Amino acid sequence: MRRRGFLQAIGVGTTLGSTGCLGLGGEAIVSVQESVRVEAESGWVEKIPDISDSGGALSYRVRSSDRRFDVYFFVGDEQYEHYKAYIHGKNPDETPSGYDDFSKAAVPKPDAESTYEAATHDDGARASLDVTGPYYFVVDHSSYRMENRVDEFAEPLAAFVDLEVVKNQL
Repeated sequence: MRRRGFLQAIGVGTTLGSTGCLGLGGEAIVSVQESVRVEAESGWVEKIPDISDSGGALSYRVRSSDRRFDVYFFVGDEQYEHYKAYIHGKNPDETPSGYDDFSKAAVPKPDAESTYEAATHDDGARASLDVTGPYYFVVDHSSYRMENRVDEFAEPLAAFVDLEVVKNQL
């Protein structure tokens, strides 16, 4: 009986240990679950510290029931400064699109009438974050990059943001 109990304990320990190695564990360094209101010609921003030295992952889902929007994930201060200049009425020489793996345009949800959503791959699953930061997560309600036209008199965007960034604990 002792041997069986010992083997079960080893099996549970191995399972728990490999769970952390597969990226299912980690320490949450950013966790946001809130409704936000974004005025026309602006964006809601969450600054995320650099976690590239320890590895990490990001997952998000942003939903709005009333209009389209864009999500930009800027890597580094320089990319974000171009966005910030645009929002403040300047005409920057570049309008970076952000990190392609995480920057998305909201699309209509096929199963929900007039609901728009942007999310990480696989319906909001965690994705590896392996580029050097800092990072800026932006829910955009402006005409930045002219992908989604918004005039200055448009109604504010009401959206729900579910964002999590984890740092590996190896």
